[in-house]
Formats: sequence, structure tokens, C-alpha cells
Amino acid sequence: MLAAFGPGPILAALLGWLAGGAANWAADALPSRGASATSGNGPATGARLFCVLGATLHYLTLPWYPFRRGICPHCGERRSIRAPLLEAAAIAAFGLAWWRFAASPLHLAVVCLYAAFLLAVLVIDFEHRRVLNVMLAPAAVVALLVSLLPGHPDLSQALLGGGLGGGIFLLLGLIGRGAIGAGDIKLAGVIGLLTGYPLVIPALLLGVGLGGASALTLLVTRRAGRKSSMAYAPYLAVGAIVVLMMGS
Repeated sequence: MLAAFGPGPILAALLGWLAGGAANWAADALPSRGASATSGNGPATGARLFCVLGATLHYLTLPWYPFRRGICPHCGERRSIRAPLLEAAAIAAFGLAWWRFAASPLHLAVVCLYAAFLLAVLVIDFEHRRVLNVMLAPAAVVALLVSLLPGHPDLSQALLGGGLGGGIFLLLGLIGRGAIGAGDIKLAGVIGLLTGYPLVIPALLLGVGLGGASALTLLVTRRAGRKSSMAYAPYLAVGAIVVLMMGS
């Protein structure tokens, strides 16, 4: 690992902030993708730059959020606390990835990309109870391409991890008669592609453990019943991020 001081950590934090803003956009836009259409020709040319800059502020909220009580300076909408928290989480993830993998820039870039994807999946499933195919399919393709690069799970490890993860969760879904949704099954498969075999095993075990602990807490505190549903993908995403950060 390289020294913790210098421009590297600052760059990692900046890129993490931008990735958090991109994840905010994904969490806002992708769940309703195709649900509405815009009309007209859009803003005039002279106003486009202002609109782009304003829209950027809408998703990169950390500089203004605490001073404006969450009111967006561009559109006046009250932004959820999720927005700055997601940006902060992405900054922390990128910073940790830098601390762990600064000596291997390619591995660092891949871990950061995967972490940003998983954070967006986490937020979308937590808010909408959906794991989006429009995110899973490109992630699977990227993971297969990354498996062709040195220093990462090779193609056989990625395919074995994807098959194992998706297969185990498919079996659990069949046994549980729908207790595990199709989105969670596909996400488990994608996590297997990202982490490869054998890291898919601790990644999913950690996610299952976190999800079980959360479900038990909700039952004990009577905030949920035995037949209540819960968002499961966030726990799988956290498990995958932890294992990716611990990987060598």
C-alpha cells in the first residue's frame, strides 16, 4: 500500500463524490425509466449550460445540503437525506479502495466501479424494492470483460461464481416458495461474476447473515411480522462490497 498522503486520496475522494452523484441519478431516474416522456424541444441553447450545471447540483448535494435544509438550489425540490449519505458512502468506499489497492491502479479502478454499482443497487432496492435488469445486464457484461484482464478472477472463476451464486439463490427461492425474488437471484449471480469463485461464497454468506440479523431485529422489535417482506438486495450488496475491499 502506498502512503496515505498526497494527491491520490484527494483524487479518490473526488471521484467517489462524482460516483455518488451518478448513483443518485441512477436511483432517481432508472426506477421510473420509460414511465414518462418529455415533450417539446427542451430549453433554448443559451439555457442549456445553466440547466446542466443546475442538474449537477441536484445530484451532487454535499456542498449545499446542510446549509439549505435539503432544498435543491436548482429546482427547489427537497432532497432526501439519502442523497448526501450516498455521496458520503461512495467517498468512503473509494477512499478505502485507495488505501487497500493504490499499488494496483487497474484493480483499484475495478473495485471502485463495482462499489459504485452495488451502492446504486442497494439504494434502489431499499427505496423501490426492485433490482433493475437495466443495471444487472451491463454489470454482468463488464464483469465478464474484466475477467479477461490480469489480476482479477479469470473467466472460469467468474462463470463458476456466477453459476454458484445464482444457482444457490434460485434453489433457496424454490424452497422458500417465492421468499427470494427473481431480482435477488439475478443479483446473486452477478455478484458471483464480480467476485468470482471462491470469494462469492463469503460475499453471499455475509449478505445472508446481515439480512437474517436485520429480519430478526425487525421481528423482535415487532416492526415486521413473519409474513412481511423486506428488501434483501442491500444486504447482498454490502456483503459483496466488504469482500471486494478485503480481496487481495
